[in-house]
Amino acid sequence: MRYSVNKKIFLMLIMFVSMSACGFHLRGDVKLATQLNQVIFQGADIYDPLVREWTRSLTTAGSTVVEDMQDATAIIHIQKNGGDRRVLSVGSDGKVREYELYQTLDFSVRDAGGRELLGVQTLMLTRTYLFDSNDVLGKAGEEESLRRDMRRDLVRLAMLRLEALGR
Repeated sequence: MRYSVNKKIFLMLIMFVSMSACGFHLRGDVKLATQLNQVIFQGADIYDPLVREWTRSLTTAGSTVVEDMQDATAIIHIQKNGGDRRVLSVGSDGKVREYELYQTLDFSVRDAGGRELLGVQTLMLTRTYLFDSNDVLGKAGEEESLRRDMRRDLVRLAMLRLEALGR
């Protein structure tokens, strides 16, 4: 019995060492460049759900989102932030059976002096879901949940692009 416990601990130790050797790190562990210490958003409503999610991620990573341009060390300019849904399939009765949701984010980053740190980045995500006209309220909730997940994923992707500035 003792041998199998030691063997399990040894195998877990080997697994953790190999994971750290391959560059694995937890999702929320983002190291941003010092130029991104104080960030301001341009071209977007600060109350937009995606911008609020991005603000939370920046704050968690150690940055401060400021409101005054004089305080900013970096400017995140959002050229496009939008999404919609389109019909993906229709049944033989002519009713919608499946929708595709899409969300697009175009942004660039400049330092306080106007020097480009990151050129225009285009991120786009799509998700599909089945639509049931007999469960409209449930499907509306599912759509909102998918949109929330898409915003989180877009912010995660954008944060990875920002993290690359520090390397």
